[in-house]
Amino acid sequence: MAWTIEETTADDPALRWLVVAQEVEVMRRYGVTDPGPGLPGAAPCLLARLDGRPVGCVAVALSAGGPPEIKRMYVDPHARGHGIGRALLGGAEQLAARLGHRLLRLETGTEQPEAVILYESAGWRRIPCYGYFKEDPTTMCFEKDLPSLPG
Repeated sequence: MAWTIEETTADDPALRWLVVAQEVEVMRRYGVTDPGPGLPGAAPCLLARLDGRPVGCVAVALSAGGPPEIKRMYVDPHARGHGIGRALLGGAEQLAARLGHRLLRLETGTEQPEAVILYESAGWRRIPCYGYFKEDPTTMCFEKDLPSLPG
């Protein structure tokens, strides 16, 4: 099984399908009907393919008022266990650094323990919660300092 990661845009149909799958999984895990804010249209995105089939995605939502944020990171359940999630996370970090950012944030939750393990093992640190789910007791927020890349 061979996987690849490519840059894409938020309007890519394959990426949109994966975003919907991510939202459905989040709503199921948390027992809610609101997956939260949608994917920003201008967000640079990465799309993972396994044997040519779209299986994972992540977006880097840019913000005028703060650091960029990882959004809608997802790997299809049938494609998990191949390192795709870790590669998407690393790719998002590199993408944000390449765009000149020195800090990256994300929100996840208590019902996604595999995501928490991934973020902590990749050097992300827990921070006070912010954003849309700030008051939700299941929310967990993280940030990571990014390397300065040569221009």
